[in-house]
Amino acid sequence: MTARFSVFSAPTELTVTVTARDGVLVLTTVGDVDAASVPALGEALVTALAGGVPVIVDLSRVEFLGCAGIRVLCEAAERADSLTVVSGTAHGVRRCLEITDAALHLAIHETLAEAISPVRDGESAT
Repeated sequence: MTARFSVFSAPTELTVTVTARDGVLVLTTVGDVDAASVPALGEALVTALAGGVPVIVDLSRVEFLGCAGIRVLCEAAERADSLTVVSGTAHGVRRCLEITDAALHLAIHETLAEAISPVRDGESAT
């Protein structure tokens, strides 16, 4: 008996868009956050965090989040306590954040509105 699986798809490229919204910088990521694409996210985080304003990384449109992505987010959070992550509702991203205990190092919200609310109200993002 031979099993054939054709559900495997090639990784998608990561794009990071930075926008200012309600007093914060929002990094909207689309695609896969893995070892090959994490340098782009890392560079965007360094630049955004240098501005001294709160930063939200919106992962709600990420298809795959690997350990390299978690690492770069946690390292950025160590450098700046104004970093917040939006997990979105996709099971894969939320599950990866859960099983790695990323919440011990990151402020994580399910939606962008939830992430912006504490910043807008003057509360700590962490």
